[in-house]
Amino acid sequence: MTTRMRIFCLVLLTQFMTACAYKTSHSYLVPEAPKNSDKHYYQPQVSALSIKAYSFMLADELLLNVDLDEIAGRSVAVTRFVEQDSRQDMNYSGKPLKHLGGQLEESFVYELNKRGYKVIDFKLAQNIKVTNQGDLIWSRNVDELNPVIEATYVVAGTLTPHQNGAVVNLRMVNMRNQKVMATAMGFVPSNLFWADEEVMSRDGILIHKGERPRVYGAKQ
Repeated sequence: MTTRMRIFCLVLLTQFMTACAYKTSHSYLVPEAPKNSDKHYYQPQVSALSIKAYSFMLADELLLNVDLDEIAGRSVAVTRFVEQDSRQDMNYSGKPLKHLGGQLEESFVYELNKRGYKVIDFKLAQNIKVTNQGDLIWSRNVDELNPVIEATYVVAGTLTPHQNGAVVNLRMVNMRNQKVMATAMGFVPSNLFWADEEVMSRDGILIHKGERPRVYGAKQ
């Protein structure tokens, strides 16, 4: 590569880095405000980390002091992560993380199974239902499930809504004596699945979260 070509590539790289300046906030990337913009201007991006990454880190912390040999052969169930106050599902409109509880449940089934734990799926129906909507193997109808859940341990978690996401608390509990075997705590940003919307709903009230991206020099 000639000297002129090296200089040209260096100039292009410098311009690219200048035009795309980012800073980190709560483990995800937020573009720096343009020089001529209001200091509160920002346009959040989708989290730089995936749900798999957050689940992996939470599982690492939860299982840090759990002896796999001690519970070998004993089954573990994973329940849906619920809202901390109500202990109910957070799946209601207006919440950017409304599906987080279910996704964390699925993620921990994966994480525990991958790490050698005997995970049971207690929501598996006793028969496969062939319907117009698809071939269904899961159910929330207790009459279609096995009435006996043979799980010695259960992994459960709560979600506490936060302005920028949700605080996740989880624990592994012995079902026979209610003893808490292990705990973990983390934070998941609200733009984990998609970028923040300008307007969101909280308790039925619409909340404006920021300005639209502006074209500077144009009439406001």
